[in-house]
Amino acid sequence: MSPATIAAINCHLLTQDTSRSAIGWAGGQISHWNTALVEVRTREGVSGWGEAYYPGLSAPLATRAIVENYAPLLLGEDATDAARLFHKMRSKSLAWGKAGLPLMVAGSIEVALWDIKAQMLGVPLHHLFGGTAQDAITVYASGGNDAPRAQLIAEMEAYREQGFRAVKIRIGRSRSEDVAKVRLCREVLGPDIQLMVDAVMGHNPRPWSAREALDRANAIAEFDITWLEDPVGNRDYEGCAFVRAHSPIPIAAGETAVGLHEFLPYFEKQALDWVQPDPTHSGGIGECRDIAALARAHGVRVVYHSWGMAPCLAANYALAFADPDVRYLEYPTHGLPLVRELAADPHELVNGQFLAPTTPGLGVRLTPEILAAHGFVEGNVFWP
Repeated sequence: MSPATIAAINCHLLTQDTSRSAIGWAGGQISHWNTALVEVRTREGVSGWGEAYYPGLSAPLATRAIVENYAPLLLGEDATDAARLFHKMRSKSLAWGKAGLPLMVAGSIEVALWDIKAQMLGVPLHHLFGGTAQDAITVYASGGNDAPRAQLIAEMEAYREQGFRAVKIRIGRSRSEDVAKVRLCREVLGPDIQLMVDAVMGHNPRPWSAREALDRANAIAEFDITWLEDPVGNRDYEGCAFVRAHSPIPIAAGETAVGLHEFLPYFEKQALDWVQPDPTHSGGIGECRDIAALARAHGVRVVYHSWGMAPCLAANYALAFADPDVRYLEYPTHGLPLVRELAADPHELVNGQFLAPTTPGLGVRLTPEILAAHGFVEGNVFWP
């Protein structure tokens, strides 16, 4: 394959107004959803795409500044050499970019580089990581945010009618409210649909203690829960290990961790049954593949986090379809248009599953019409 010389790197900021139906849960509420799309363009005219999920949502201007800071390191380089260029970004930013936001952004640029390589080869992205290990994977509808009872019932009924085999809901209010919500959802979904419960404590400024989390796990265990997600605060590894050791429900976490070094304590402390990396904020595809390998070595299952827009989903699904052990795909049901508008070939549910993609690369498109419809609105960021 001939080299593809990097000619430009841009960060496109977009905003979706969700104020009329704000996305809310115990840890916060999103009234405007910002998205940061990284574009790496080659002299040959190929554009690769990456989404900086959490950075775009909460720090869009800082995200754009970091992209602009990394750009001079990569201009003129071979875009198909993603692993080397990711290492170059990290090694040249040791004084300020070892973790957190810079690592998230570097990972999003790395995703765009992999996208370019797959497009040039004419293959879907997952073919670069071992090919199609699975033809189809079960999808779980990721919703169940704060809503009135009637609206929640209608939402669960819709999932059942659409053919979802699994559903995830959010809790984190009072004990009685949480138990009532889980009970209601189980009753509406019936016994045959798997139910995951996300406490979202990794984003909550007032997270549960380990004992509070264990109490909640015991309170909802009777409803046949596949996993309890993020039961304690971000980086509370000891607390997570305590909950997992005593919980009647399997424990999942990791969506707020950035870089292999922040995932490692989960494995060392035997704190998880399921780990949830995401290349659009965990540090890129290479980092997530290392995290997945470490998870397998420790007997922990991988289920990729996917609650962003189309580029986020595509990157996570690529890793999932290349891995024979991944059992679920997360599909956000917040209804934001860029989940589908940015996808060249949006996924469709088939018997509760998504089929392996066939579009070359990530299958992402950004048109002038999309940019015009979702112009960036400065000053609206998500604060948990």
